[in-house]
Amino acid sequence: MYRLLLILFTLLLTAFSLKKDTAVTVFSLEFTSKMIENKKYITVEGEVYFKRDNNLMVTHIKKPFETVTILNANGDMKVYNYESNTITLTSNILNSSEQSYFWYYLTGNYHDMGLSKTGYTMIDTKIEDGAIVTYWGPKPGNISYIKKIIIATENNLPIYEEFQADKGKIKGKIFFANYTKVGDIPLPLKITEIFYGPKKDSSINIKQYFNPKINKEVSLEYLNFKIPSNAKTFHKK
Repeated sequence: MYRLLLILFTLLLTAFSLKKDTAVTVFSLEFTSKMIENKKYITVEGEVYFKRDNNLMVTHIKKPFETVTILNANGDMKVYNYESNTITLTSNILNSSEQSYFWYYLTGNYHDMGLSKTGYTMIDTKIEDGAIVTYWGPKPGNISYIKKIIIATENNLPIYEEFQADKGKIKGKIFFANYTKVGDIPLPLKITEIFYGPKKDSSINIKQYFNPKINKEVSLEYLNFKIPSNAKTFHKK
């Protein structure tokens, strides 16, 4: 009996230890972003870092030019440009770090992509081709240019999001693919964004993420990044 209790205790301790080790508090991803707009093509390479306890998001762009962008939950943004040794400061709650796709996954809010916290409410749900499709509209009193948002999920994970303006005019589509488990959270390692302009022109951004790291694997160089004291500061509204 004592031996059985000891085995059970050991199993519980191991399970707790594994859960603790896989709980994500800090993570990073490398990425390439290919953007096409007005028949012009640009590739961006970099890495992005997230720190959960203070909602900090840091993006280090390596190419085509080197910058470091530091963003918090209040929408306070600092962009440091290495070449010009300048820092640009802006503040807009709409640019909050918590609006990043990955924060939704990190906090478990990916089922509605944060819509319930940003002034939208579910108005309908259906099952189409094996996917669960939910329809969202602005909450009463919330004036929004986007009148309807559609989210399709498979295996409880978002695979598609669509944004509609008046009269069902589609303004944007987002595709989420190549899910992988990073610690205790699922993350899409390919995100394709398509946004439509007023003259039927569109911009396409294909983001590929790779080399995910969590917790002790993550370098803190950019999460603890210090902007040079002699950098020239610009304030942008």
